Amino acid sequence: MVSVFLSYHAGDDTGVGRLLDDMLTARFGTESVVRDEQSATLSTTELRRRLAASAALVAVLDPAAPKVLRQTFAIALTTSVPVVAVLVDDAHLAPNVSAQPTLSTLTVRRSEVRTATARRAIRRLCDELAKGQGSEDPTVGPAIPLILRTEPVRQVMSPASRHPSVTIVYSTHQGGLEVADTGRHHSGLAARYETRYEVDTSVHQRVFGLRLPATGGAGHVDSSIAVDFWVTDAVQIVHCEITDAAALVREILLGACRPIASRYTVDEVSPAEAALNRQLASDTFTLDGITLRVRNVQLFVDDRAARRQRAAERRKHRQTEALGDDTDIPSRVVHGDALWPAARRVLLSDEYAGGWAGTPPPITAPQTSPPPITAPQTSPPPNVTPALARLLVARAPTRVPAGQDLSVEVRLVTEGRPVHPGGMVAPMPRLLVADGGTPVTVTVHAPAGLHADGPLQQTVLVLPDDDPDPIRFGFGARTTGLHRVDVTAWAGGTFLGEVSVEVSVADGGSFRDGQPKTAPIGAPQARPGEVTMEVRFDGSRYTFQLRSDEALFAPVVESVTNPPNAAVENTIRELQQLAGGGSRYSPAMTREVIRSAGIQLWSELVPADVRDQFWEVGADMSAFTIATDHDVVPWELLYPLSAQRDAGFLVEQVPVVRRTYGQHRNAKVGLRNPRFVVPTKAPTGAYEEVATIRAILGAADSEPITRADELLALINSGALGATHFACHNTFSSDGSFIDLDGGRFKPALLAEASIRRVLTETGPLVFINACRSAGVAPTYTRMLGWAQQFMSSGAGAFVGTLWAVRSDSSARFATAFYESLAGGATLGAAALAARVGQQDDPLDPTWLAYTVYGDPFATAAV
Repeated sequence: MVSVFLSYHAGDDTGVGRLLDDMLTARFGTESVVRDEQSATLSTTELRRRLAASAALVAVLDPAAPKVLRQTFAIALTTSVPVVAVLVDDAHLAPNVSAQPTLSTLTVRRSEVRTATARRAIRRLCDELAKGQGSEDPTVGPAIPLILRTEPVRQVMSPASRHPSVTIVYSTHQGGLEVADTGRHHSGLAARYETRYEVDTSVHQRVFGLRLPATGGAGHVDSSIAVDFWVTDAVQIVHCEITDAAALVREILLGACRPIASRYTVDEVSPAEAALNRQLASDTFTLDGITLRVRNVQLFVDDRAARRQRAAERRKHRQTEALGDDTDIPSRVVHGDALWPAARRVLLSDEYAGGWAGTPPPITAPQTSPPPITAPQTSPPPNVTPALARLLVARAPTRVPAGQDLSVEVRLVTEGRPVHPGGMVAPMPRLLVADGGTPVTVTVHAPAGLHADGPLQQTVLVLPDDDPDPIRFGFGARTTGLHRVDVTAWAGGTFLGEVSVEVSVADGGSFRDGQPKTAPIGAPQARPGEVTMEVRFDGSRYTFQLRSDEALFAPVVESVTNPPNAAVENTIRELQQLAGGGSRYSPAMTREVIRSAGIQLWSELVPADVRDQFWEVGADMSAFTIATDHDVVPWELLYPLSAQRDAGFLVEQVPVVRRTYGQHRNAKVGLRNPRFVVPTKAPTGAYEEVATIRAILGAADSEPITRADELLALINSGALGATHFACHNTFSSDGSFIDLDGGRFKPALLAEASIRRVLTETGPLVFINACRSAGVAPTYTRMLGWAQQFMSSGAGAFVGTLWAVRSDSSARFATAFYESLAGGATLGAAALAARVGQQDDPLDPTWLAYTVYGDPFATAAV
């Protein structure tokens, strides 16, 4: 995010400084606007430090500005920080000052304050500040686009939207703007009009979080403000270039709420909240074509801020007692949440301060500098700040009448802050957030019976000491039945958390609100180079979404006439034949057959847009995760290929793992207390395989598990350690099972363990070294297989095969995998090493058969 140092006279009656403050805050957020408080001054060293941390200084200069205001301007000109001088009315700069290479100017007349002219100028300034910092997301919080589409007018062009909540605006060749009827488009329009704009005029319901000042500027309160807003003048929206309503709405709310909130202290939250609701409820506010109505205001106070305020007042009192009543003694300086001790006053020379002329005086550092600050031994990584635990909270109505609209509300909430009356709060570990904030993308997935009325993913900025605004996702209840909505949170390509809510849609049913569902969020830090490909299949459509810290891509939906099951079965049957040695291909031809299968999978099942996105982020990829519940498709076989690029199978290039929906991210994979499952009718070489792995893990000799009831009891007890199966796995259309003494062991038997998540504490590795052990079979409404069941039960990682493999090859793969993981490699790196190390026999594709579930960056807990 852009950080701007704003300097203006608090007693200024022109209104320019306050307008700048409101618009910069609305655009970049309170934490990103550093205010030069005029009640006191800072030491030169501290002032330089603040300036150096800012993208630019914006200084409001008017003829009546006091000398103390101008010190920031003068110091900034001696640094490399860009300076924007906002000249009010007749204020001007001397020629030698105007020639400074880092200086630019913006002239505003006080008569223009709060006019569209001044706001457009400041809006352009905000754009330039964001562009200068290369900001891809210059607005704090999720964007709310109003200009939905802009298109040059041509003789032949696509028809304009006929949606009742879209207004069509045309710009003329003479520079004017006109509202046009959507039905009157014809080829003659090109002679009169230049550009067509489609403007969203629907009613938006949003909740904004703002930080409002307390009385005297001492401290602040946080607010949650529910509003309705809509476009009442589409021409004005286009004229003012309002592409994102969020900043403008924030500006309106700041202007309306700030004067009321500033009458109260941080200890007077209740009367302040009542005053805001009372005074704002009966009014509507209109600005730049948007009309806004406030529905409800809630205020929250940060107890730490209140304590700091009281402590600062005590320090000021002690300082006054020690130094006497000296009006030249500056008081504390409030900067966001931090209270900086007062320092010596630095005044400019009369020559420079009198008419903004002359040469800036030399600025010397204080004679006594503060002692250096040393970090503790357990300090966080650079540019991150310890923060309280965060929760992913989703809330939706439990019952909705058919044909009605509903909203799914999602919040990222700091632990301890209110969620909703009756809401549930789950504890979670502390996390680290970058000082400038960490972008977190929230995505919802809903079945076809709930029709999405807007975007299904939004990105918010998580700040160290603040929660982002709630996010709302709108749906129309079109089909009766019980519908599940999955909500996931991501930092780049790194999975953070997941929660689901259920909505029942019935004909003539009543509307019933639901309780929030919460899930802990892992550390919201995107791991560099981690890429995740989400794959969802609803029986007729695939939805792909590629996630990366390099770029944010929209979902890609592909309809399929023929599900890929038959083609996949044919591919796996051929690979099984190769693995069993039943093929008459030469080694070179065998490699080409396997390679062709991977290329075909890449070109036929991965949409062209996703392939292009892959090449865009592929150069810096450090790990690739496939997130899917539908693992009939052997995605590990992918062979990315283009006319210019051929780097081999994906599993040869980077660590490749999978994750199932509902799977928690485990940083550790348990290798403690290993147990081995070997049926009475064991495969050839099973006991030798167990002995080798036992030696790698340093496990004591013990009898292997042979009975189904013994294994199930151990799992349900929660005491299961690392577990290695050396067995046959039977797979048919009815599902998978392993023949053990006492009966068949099936994935369905893990239902209790999955519901209770009994393996969460030990987080063991489960390795089923058998044929088709990762395969799935349709079971009721979701796909059910060994990987899904063990991972949802809390396993730290799962390894299995997608087709029948050779006993000797599978033993070598397992040995290489365990050696790498126990030796300190990450889960993904261990899988990569085992795969690459098993390619010595070109007739054997076993190295492609293994699928690994878990966190690619997880390491062993031994």
